[in-house]
Amino acid sequence: MTEFNFFANGELRNFNYMIKITAILSAVVFFANITVFAQADKQQLYKFEQVLNAVSESYADSINQEELTEDAIKALLKDLDPHSLYFSKDEIEELNRGLRGSFTGIGISYDIIRDTVMILKVIKNGPSEKAGLKAGDRILKINDKNIAGNGIDDEILKNLLQGENGTKVNITVKRFFSEHPLTFTVTRGKIPVKSITAAYKTDDNICYIKLNRFSATTINEFKKASDSLLSGKDAKLILDLRYNSGGYLYVALQLLEYFFDKNTLVLYTEGVHQNRADYFTHKKGKYRNTDLAILINESSASASEIVSGAVQDLDRGIIIGRRSYGKGLVQKPFYLIDGSMIRLTVAKYYTPSGRNIQKSYAEGSEDYNNELIRRYEHGEYTNKDSIKFDDSLKFRTLKNKRTVYGGGGIMPDIFIPEDTVNYPDYFKEKLNGGKISEFIHLYAAENRHVLKNKFKDAKKFDSGFIIPENIIKDLIDYVYEDEIKKNDYLNEFKNNVYIKTYIKALTANDLWGNTAYYEILNKKDAAFIKASEVLNNKREYAEILKPSKN
Repeated sequence: MTEFNFFANGELRNFNYMIKITAILSAVVFFANITVFAQADKQQLYKFEQVLNAVSESYADSINQEELTEDAIKALLKDLDPHSLYFSKDEIEELNRGLRGSFTGIGISYDIIRDTVMILKVIKNGPSEKAGLKAGDRILKINDKNIAGNGIDDEILKNLLQGENGTKVNITVKRFFSEHPLTFTVTRGKIPVKSITAAYKTDDNICYIKLNRFSATTINEFKKASDSLLSGKDAKLILDLRYNSGGYLYVALQLLEYFFDKNTLVLYTEGVHQNRADYFTHKKGKYRNTDLAILINESSASASEIVSGAVQDLDRGIIIGRRSYGKGLVQKPFYLIDGSMIRLTVAKYYTPSGRNIQKSYAEGSEDYNNELIRRYEHGEYTNKDSIKFDDSLKFRTLKNKRTVYGGGGIMPDIFIPEDTVNYPDYFKEKLNGGKISEFIHLYAAENRHVLKNKFKDAKKFDSGFIIPENIIKDLIDYVYEDEIKKNDYLNEFKNNVYIKTYIKALTANDLWGNTAYYEILNKKDAAFIKASEVLNNKREYAEILKPSKN
């Protein structure tokens, strides 16, 4: 749920303790300057320095100087809000990876299955494809390190595979139908990280774009996808922001430029030490007249809420799904002397109607972080009537004066409950735990050539593939241990079209990628189905957005 760019400055150096003291005092001075501690004066700063000096010079035991400094900084931030945080230099690098839109590596996605690393996908024209690696290969060795069957974890694997641009790494793999291990030399290179994970057009001229994050490359990706899909005057758009936790604020604003007339207010920010800043569109949006539906859920946050909030406030499109996360705070990075950073909340953002959708954090971070669990326990995921908003948080949309609420996320225009009937808990538990995906990875790897020869593309696979009953039985045996219940599970899997669709979608994902996965899965997705229904019915679309009579 990042709002601004995070880049480390300089290289990590070995600082002595006094420089560490300087670092933390810099943080304290910063807080004093912006009056976070009301009117913190020199006496309070000197008091803090006295404590640090006393610990340094007189404490009975040896101390970890770096940890002591970092703990003190974290303590300063802890009582402000849940999104004001400290990041070490290494943590900044990890934060930035997805938002920059690229990193240096070998260009594969993988899973660790039964202590073996299996390559799931090889990025087209990436370093691994050029070297000869293929999806389904099992990695045995990286350089001289044996990694099969020795408890390898994801962090160690990343360190072995990633490195400086242009450096080489030797990867030894076991390939299906190959008698002996194969070794490939891969030259590391720049690997794109896509923010749009799926984009396609349905038979009834509805364009679906799945946006996973708001990164540095998002607008170029959106332009490319929309230029190819949103052609013709009757084109309609479903923008899927479910599970999109945010990203760069400026990217969200650039995306909104596509959907509104010039000089439209789409957001403003304001804080105690930040004057109000209004954000307007700067051009006529290319898709300002395109019928629009945005899908959100409880994991749609920050930049996702900026986009969906502006669309809702300006009666520009229809929001479908479940109440969004509720993050309406703007963070700014402040870098410290050693390349670490504090990300400080400096303002709140407001949708065009004046809503701040930030949920309460008055009871502390732990209570705040458990809020989604309470929603689930309260029944909000399945019952719209369980959601109660205070009348003091009531606002009106700017054009049609429809009632909307602030103070706890974006409430959709059309509520879609979580599906607990077609996807039973025992299925979702294993799906979320990764066991079902594990089996599909193994099945797809072993049958890749047969399936790809039989079905030339994802559409033919979708229309022609029927999961064999023996494969369903193998899946049940692989995933579940309770012998008594296996028969019941087997019957459910064989007769449940939703579960079989999910299994087909997972298989297509391994064989043809994310777009094939969503194209199949969306056919049974309630939010997508409802969005398509509304977009295909102009009367219903207009009815939802019609001016309020109250």
